[in-house]
Amino acid sequence: MKIEYHDGEVIELGFDDRLHSYRIEPDNELIPSVTQTMDVISKPGLIPWALKEGVEWLSKNLFYDSERDNYHTKSVGIDFLTKGIKGAYRNTSTSAINIGTVTHEWVEGAIRWKLEGGDPPSMPPQKEAQKAIEAFRAWVSENDVEWHSAERKLYHRTHKYAGTVDAVATINGEYCVIDWKTSKAIYPEYYLQVAAYAKALENMDGVDVDSAYILRCDKKTGKFQCVQSENFELDFDAFLAAQRLRRRLKAVSYTHLTLPTILLV
Repeated sequence: MKIEYHDGEVIELGFDDRLHSYRIEPDNELIPSVTQTMDVISKPGLIPWALKEGVEWLSKNLFYDSERDNYHTKSVGIDFLTKGIKGAYRNTSTSAINIGTVTHEWVEGAIRWKLEGGDPPSMPPQKEAQKAIEAFRAWVSENDVEWHSAERKLYHRTHKYAGTVDAVATINGEYCVIDWKTSKAIYPEYYLQVAAYAKALENMDGVDVDSAYILRCDKKTGKFQCVQSENFELDFDAFLAAQRLRRRLKAVSYTHLTLPTILLV
């Protein structure tokens, strides 16, 4: 797709599904996404969560043998146990992603309906998604929201990163970027992510972005949470530091292939 800048420059931006990266055409220059850049930041909360899912899977697949006074599985073999425990978190994650995707698609459809007309999106059948959507509707009704775009592709020419911001809107008189989350909490790295979107939008349109919003609807309870970045200038500095770290680790990994795996993630 074509990316147009306020000074008249036009860049052709493609997307590589396999690498989950963007490409600048026709040079085929690979451009990391905002979320790829954020992967360099450790997420320690994921480890105990994955462990918890593995333990829960094991408890559901063990059966007590009263004659032998021990536990066993229906399938014999250590491979069954190891594969089941290792893959347990993926099953839960896939289920959560489905609810999150359904909710996100409805919100995107509602914004496009406001901007372009046509038929409004249908309410999805999942109760969790319905709760999240109703909370989103309530937030919109309580604020003065003017939508400008949904799922807008962004590319920062100077710092060479790209991404897709969920929405751009004027909220209570402030020009803002908005990112939608269905996670259990609002994590610190989210602030860096929306700051990167805000700065890319400024770089493209030549306008000042007043604020960055993170909207979260809990994928299980439908609880809604809205936070504003207090200082996305500082958050952007942190994002650029993550970008430099990622580039350096990538460069070092090509010359010293014996680096610990944790440094190459």
